[in-house]
Amino acid sequence: MSDTAREAPGVVALPKLLATCLSAAVFLFAVSSSEPGQAAELILRGTYEWSEKAPDFGGFSGLAMVRDGSALMAVSDKGTLWHASVSRDADGRIGGIASDWRDRLLDNKGKPVEGFTSDAEALAMVREGAVFIGFEGYARISAFHPPGMMPKPMHEWDRFRSLWGNEGIEGLAIMPDGGLLAVLEEPERPGAGFPTLLGKGKNWRPGPPLPDGDSFSASDATFGPDGRLYLLERRFGYLTGYETRIRRFPYASGAFGPGEVLLQTERGELDNMEGISLWTDPTGVIVISLISDDNFLPIQNTIVVEYDLVE
Repeated sequence: MSDTAREAPGVVALPKLLATCLSAAVFLFAVSSSEPGQAAELILRGTYEWSEKAPDFGGFSGLAMVRDGSALMAVSDKGTLWHASVSRDADGRIGGIASDWRDRLLDNKGKPVEGFTSDAEALAMVREGAVFIGFEGYARISAFHPPGMMPKPMHEWDRFRSLWGNEGIEGLAIMPDGGLLAVLEEPERPGAGFPTLLGKGKNWRPGPPLPDGDSFSASDATFGPDGRLYLLERRFGYLTGYETRIRRFPYASGAFGPGEVLLQTERGELDNMEGISLWTDPTGVIVISLISDDNFLPIQNTIVVEYDLVE
C-alpha cells in the first residue's frame, strides 16, 4: 500500500487490529488479576519430620495449631491426645517439635478407649483447653476439656449407628456461627458429593454436600478466617503413593459454592496427610499446617508440612 493509500471504510488495518486486541487483553488481565476472589497461592514454608520414642507415637489424623504456631494438639488413631511445643527459626519454619504431655481418651463409661472405640479421626479446637473429637469405628463426636479425658457426648450414643465402621467421620470443623460441621470420608456414589452433618448442641441433621471428584477421599476440614471451608483430600495408588489436594469452598445461605484448588501434589510427593489446621503467625500471615498419619508403619513417617497462604 502506498503512502497515499487509505483504509476502506469499516476495515481496520491488521497491525492496528492486533495492537488494539493486545492492549485490550493486557487491560482485561490487569483488571481480572486485581479482582477479589481470584485463586490464592500456597508457598511452601517448610517440612518437618516429627519422631518420638513413645510406643504409641504416630497415627495422627487430627491437628490443631495453637498459640501462633508455638504449640500443637494432635489426636491419633489409637485414641491418644497429644500436646507438643513447636520451636521455630527466624523465618518461622519449624525447628523442633517436643511433646509436653499425652493421654488416652476415655469412652462414655470412663474407660480408656480401645479397639472399636479408639479410632479418633478429627479434631476441632475451640480454645487450647476445649476440643471436639470425631471418631470412626464407634462413630461419635464428643467434647473434651484437657487435661481431663472424660468425654461430653454431643448426641445420643447411637445417633450415627449407620456410620459405624471405617469410612465415616473424617473432618470436623467449627462453623462461623459456632456450630459443628462433620465431613464424611466418601460420597455415597461418584458425583454425589461428600456428605456432611451439621450439629448444634446435641441436635444433628444432614448438611449440604461438598463437591467430590477425581476419586479423592476427604481427610479433614477446617474453616478459615475468611469464612470459607478448607478441605484436605487424599488419593492413594499402591504403585504411586499418595496425592494430596486442598480445596476451599465459600459457604453462604446453607450451601457450599464451587471449590477452588489451592494445592495438588504429585504422586508420592507427600505422605498420608490427614490433618489440617489454619492459623496466623505473628506477622499476620495465614499458615496452613498439615500432618501425616504413618499408620504406625516403619515405612511411613510423621511429617508436618506448612504453607503460607498468599491471596
